[in-house]
Amino acid sequence: MLKKSQLRLFQAQGQLLRSFTRGFSSAEELRRSRAGEVAKLVEVQQLQQFRERVQSGKISCCPKQTGLLTSGLSPNQVRLCVRAGIATFLTHVESRIASQLGYGYYTIGPCGEENMSALALPLDAQDPMALHYRHLATQIARQLMAGRSLQDILLDRARGHTCSIHDSVTGGVHCSLGGGPSDFIVTSTLASQAPAAVGRALGSQLAAAEGIDSKFGVKCVSLVSLGDGSVNNAHFLSALNLAEYAAHRGFKCPVLFVISDNDVCISLRGYGWLPRFTEQR
Repeated sequence: MLKKSQLRLFQAQGQLLRSFTRGFSSAEELRRSRAGEVAKLVEVQQLQQFRERVQSGKISCCPKQTGLLTSGLSPNQVRLCVRAGIATFLTHVESRIASQLGYGYYTIGPCGEENMSALALPLDAQDPMALHYRHLATQIARQLMAGRSLQDILLDRARGHTCSIHDSVTGGVHCSLGGGPSDFIVTSTLASQAPAAVGRALGSQLAAAEGIDSKFGVKCVSLVSLGDGSVNNAHFLSALNLAEYAAHRGFKCPVLFVISDNDVCISLRGYGWLPRFTEQR
């Protein structure tokens, strides 16, 4: 149940949006009318720079990074990762434009995490997955592998960014990743998804031992992703401790913790803590 104060806030936001867009027949018309403002967004400028580099053919790998073509991936896998990665970047740009113009509500997007698309490649369709909200590339790649069209995938993301009741994941309650039969909705940035992922890993093995049918199967791997700042959160530390304790006791716990490390924890420096943290495990 919403508190009256929350309800009034939502009503005020709706009134503001209606007054803001009044006189425009569509979001596209609103966008054209404020083209100059949109062009000043950093994300839009980065997109233009990317287009110019592609058109000029001056696309190269970072000096210390392995290119996709030399990574051991097949050509089809490379194409899928590139497709999902570019779709992720474009989704980020469009979400920022929507937010700037007042018909979107999602301001912390997945830009910079495009290479996370490769994470979907080794997963089986039934492997349970709980993604950090910025790891959209993995979700897009997984849905492409499942046969969904890119158009349908992007339409779902647009509905999420605008908190539409037609959003297939939450119905407009929150902009979250998910949508597949083995995907678990994550609405927190602070590792609250981690303990449940360990529970699914242990549960799948317990079900097999007890002869109970499991949704995921005995060979599943429970995947959970998070940002480097979340390793200091109690949810993550509890989940990691439980997984390590289970292994210590001889119980199978097929969980994969994926940590994206850019040494920036929202707006704070990471001070190189994650490498030190993992070295101690």
